[in-house]
Parts: sequence; structure tokens; C-alpha cells
Amino acid sequence: MSSIRPAVDLDELTMTVSFPGMSDLVIDLKHGPTPEEADEEIQVCGARCKGRVWGGSKASAWFSSALGVRCWLARQIDGRVKDDRHDAKYGYCNDEALLLVSQESIDKLNDVIVEQRWGRQVSAEHFRPNLVVNSVTARTGSSPEDTWQTVTVLGRNGQREFELKAVGKCARCHMVDVDPRSGQRGNTLRALAHYRRGGGGPINFGTFFRRVDEADAQTPTWVEKGDKIVPVF
Repeated sequence: MSSIRPAVDLDELTMTVSFPGMSDLVIDLKHGPTPEEADEEIQVCGARCKGRVWGGSKASAWFSSALGVRCWLARQIDGRVKDDRHDAKYGYCNDEALLLVSQESIDKLNDVIVEQRWGRQVSAEHFRPNLVVNSVTARTGSSPEDTWQTVTVLGRNGQREFELKAVGKCARCHMVDVDPRSGQRGNTLRALAHYRRGGGGPINFGTFFRRVDEADAQTPTWVEKGDKIVPVF
């Protein structure tokens, strides 16, 4: 599954999905549902939510062939989901929509992997973040995002774009062991546990953020490579 690569064209509103040895699958993101694309109740990381089978039998056959199991493509259809165990959430994310990690945190992890001789080093892609922050002056240890309460995102012109608030840490599982480029397994979680697990609790890496101005969250806002952030501790 780590070898599946999606690419979204915002002008054409299509998503192209690629997989080694297979022709690309192009999915229309703007059309209405067809008779075979019904609304369903599904589970994402244990949370009940609504989805719509998308792409029909063509998408189902493509993903089933790529993954070797019978499956369907589902698209989230309402703005938020809620059940007895979870507050309202965005889309199909299991905690929050925005996950931030710093390059400093990744560099520290790679230092541990090298010191302990635990195999291949990792990149930000192992942790599936939305935001990767570089050139940080850490105030406490080697994972500066652990202490940030809010961050202000500045555009290229230095003007404030929007503000994000920290809402929790990201607990990690063995998925981080899988190299997203090769599919090979490493010792990422073992290395994280070596210095980030305290008292037998979860192994956290990265911080979840949410927009402060929730009322404006539906207004499209762009974050580009090279934008700057100002953290508040």
C-alpha cells in the first residue's frame, strides 16, 4: 500500500493514482454519484463515519488488483464525523487534519538509529505529516514542536495567513517502520521507543494542530514550501 501514489489536479478536479506495474487510474472528483456509488457507514481507525463508494467498479478493480484484496474506494461526504467515542473530526483523519513534524526531530531520530545500528535512516515521509518545518532553533531538547502551543503561518510577503493551535501528540504504531518508497521495514518504532517512551505510555512523534479561526476554516488557505511560521511556546 505504501507504493500507491496519488496526485490531485486542482484545476481539472481529478486524482491520478499510480502503482508500479499498473496503468494509472484517473478518478473524477467533481461528478455526482452513480447508481453503483452508494452512501455507506464505514469505520476509520475504529470511528464510525459516512462515506460514498467512489469511482465505481473501475476504481474497485484497480485497487483490488494493486493490493491483492477485494476493496473499494470511499470518499468522505460530510464536513465532520462524530460518534460516541470521538468528537467532531475532519474527513477521515483519525485525530486531526494537520500533523506537523520538524526536521530537527527527524534528524535526532536518525542519530539514534545510527548510534544503535538499527538499519536504514528515515525521512519525513515515514510519518505522513502535512507540515514539515525546517531551520528551527530548539529551546527544549531536539523536538521543538513538542512545546509549541500555537504557530502563526506567514506567507512569502511576511503577512499573517492564519494561526494554528496545538491539540495533541501523535501516538505512533508499526506503520512508521515501513519505508513509503520501497515498502521495506526498518526499526523506526524501536528507535523512537528508545528515547521517547516514558513510563510505558504511547510513543509520540509529531504534534497535531487545528486552525484557531474555526469560523473561517471553510475558506481555502494555501501553505507553500518556503512559508515561515512563528511558534509560541
